[in-house]
Amino acid sequence: MTGSMALVAFWVPLITRKGRRTHRVVGLVFAYSMMVTALTAIVLASIHLLFPSVIQADTAELRHEQYLFLGWMMLYLGVLALVLIMFGLKAVRNKGRYHLYKTPSILFMHGVLALLALWIFYLGWSERRVLLIGVAFIAFLMVPGNIRFILQKPGAKSGGLRREWLYQHFSSMIGAGIAGYSAFLSFGAAMYLPTQTFNPFLWTIPTILGVSFMLWLAKRQPRHD
Repeated sequence: MTGSMALVAFWVPLITRKGRRTHRVVGLVFAYSMMVTALTAIVLASIHLLFPSVIQADTAELRHEQYLFLGWMMLYLGVLALVLIMFGLKAVRNKGRYHLYKTPSILFMHGVLALLALWIFYLGWSERRVLLIGVAFIAFLMVPGNIRFILQKPGAKSGGLRREWLYQHFSSMIGAGIAGYSAFLSFGAAMYLPTQTFNPFLWTIPTILGVSFMLWLAKRQPRHD
């Protein structure tokens, strides 16, 4: 329920005027719905990893694929969406007050996400799963930029980055949307078309659309004054 709500609400803030009531209200609906969905995914993925016997599959090969997807990949996408949503909300609340970002909790959750992305990349490489490698790069693209922003020194460029918080807000929310749609499409495949669980086409669509929009946004909304 919350997942479907988040996926539908995701598009409204993108097409409505930024800062208006509709953008803010529907944006919060997306954010909190996605947070609940991400936490649910993390719990379910943890159960699959801790108790692999709950996985029901006709063959050992299919059981292994579902273990990779319903376990590690779902855990990664849940953490990815949760971290990006929390950071996106914090960016719009704290704006350019850099000292408010330098907290142990923010740095810790980005560290966990980075380590998990490295593990997912390793699994993808060793198992020859292009899907796992591809989704790992979402974090590889997002985490360095977030960390650089978090560690930015106030006044280092004399007003040159006053819009950076806005870019971080937009990119984090879009990144969370990419994670949500990737999980939705791939999870649907795992449930109804198990042999297509790791089909790269199921995740390239939201990734390409999301990254393209982020690039367009970066050009349309410069980070620097």
